[in-house]
Amino acid sequence: MPRFTARRLPATPRKLVLHGGRGGFTLLEIVLALFLILAIIVMLLSASGTLVSSRSSNLRSIAAKIGSREIESLRKMDFDSLPPTGSFADADLSKLPQGAATQTLTSYQTSPDIKLVTIQVNWVENSVTKSLSEDTLIYRNGLK
Repeated sequence: MPRFTARRLPATPRKLVLHGGRGGFTLLEIVLALFLILAIIVMLLSASGTLVSSRSSNLRSIAAKIGSREIESLRKMDFDSLPPTGSFADADLSKLPQGAATQTLTSYQTSPDIKLVTIQVNWVENSVTKSLSEDTLIYRNGLK
């Protein structure tokens, strides 16, 4: 009759070998690495989009400030001394790439006592010409 002897188990458990003992990465490790790379790319692209829209918004706000300042300047002038239609200078135009500004004064509905003032500010952004236009009416006797 054969005798059975008790064998002692090793103190450290053996590692489970899934790929025949060869070195390499598991599918799960590869998927996680791809996910992390994709997440970093998405964050970088969204950050660059935010910078572009922030710059565009900043340029538009500079143009609006130029137009508003010119309208207020014209409103403070005497009606009979309003300047003719044409371009005007502003210190902030240098902040706009290829910035230019024009003002157009015309009689409003053929009335000699009311002028329609149009201020247009132009600049170039990413090789595309952008513009902002502001209109107001100026009455001979001022606001009542």
